[in-house]
Amino acid sequence: MILGDGTVCGERYYTVKPMYWTQYGDNVHWDEMITWCVRAFGPTPKDGVWTPNSRWYANNTRLWFKNEADRTMFILRFS
Repeated sequence: MILGDGTVCGERYYTVKPMYWTQYGDNVHWDEMITWCVRAFGPTPKDGVWTPNSRWYANNTRLWFKNEADRTMFILRFS
């Protein structure tokens, strides 16, 4: 997994990109990861991907977490 960080609406987020993502988006693990994140952290915003202060996002083959501890839980689950 590739770790990083970035900002969303001026807030710092911690990112993770699974290494086995393919350019064609045919990774069955991605769906499993999203399902797990929804169960663990709640659904993503309904009004768009960059709603301010959301706990997490899925965008551009990366998962974005507001809390570093949430990213750590994800890494522990999927690594």
